[in-house]
Amino acid sequence: MNNSPNTTPRGPSSTLSRNGNRLSQRGMFSILMLFASIGALGFALLGGAKLILDIFSIGLVNSLDGLGTKALVVGLAYAVGWLTAMVAIRVYGNLVLPFVINFLIWGCLIGVCALYVLILQRLYDQAYDLPHYLAYLMIVAAGLAAMVGLHLIIEDHDLRPFSIPLLIISMIQLGLIVFRYVFTTTANPGFLWKDLLFFLMMGLVAFLMLAHIGLLKPLRIQLANYFDRNSKVIRTDK
Repeated sequence: MNNSPNTTPRGPSSTLSRNGNRLSQRGMFSILMLFASIGALGFALLGGAKLILDIFSIGLVNSLDGLGTKALVVGLAYAVGWLTAMVAIRVYGNLVLPFVINFLIWGCLIGVCALYVLILQRLYDQAYDLPHYLAYLMIVAAGLAAMVGLHLIIEDHDLRPFSIPLLIISMIQLGLIVFRYVFTTTANPGFLWKDLLFFLMMGLVAFLMLAHIGLLKPLRIQLANYFDRNSKVIRTDK
């Protein structure tokens, strides 16, 4: 989706101090932020999954009680995890966290694809109202946003492989739309615009990921420049 700008390498964090006798402050901060980011992001993803399962299992209306508070808490956990991961990687040069973040990105993709398939079933059955449809859009958008946010943490990360499953499911949805409205007699034409909107949204996201046109490059440059300017202020070299 974009190419990362060249940034000044900061090197891996050393866990030993310069005299080699004890754990350095820089190493301790790197390890601390590693666990903090993994914990916060893990809590956020688990909390988000629980919210989504509640909407699909007990219904949108029954899950509205306290939904705003729950979403706020999940968003806060994600923000804390995202920020600590950025500092750990771009300031302290943590070499382990990028691998963990990459696994989390794949986890987000699997979750989005599973949601996409579940939503396709409901779109095909046409047994939903407008509030549920809007909830489906927001749920998938939140999952994609979480995945892209994790993508921004890792320098030179490529989203093109992640577009392939989304493109495949989008083509399946297109086939279902054609079959539903052409080969069946029970389709309600009033649902067509909803099917097409969902298809176009997912297809556009997958296409932008595959095209790799640098849509997120300005944001990447700003993030890289910020941490390049302030890394010496944040980091301790003791």
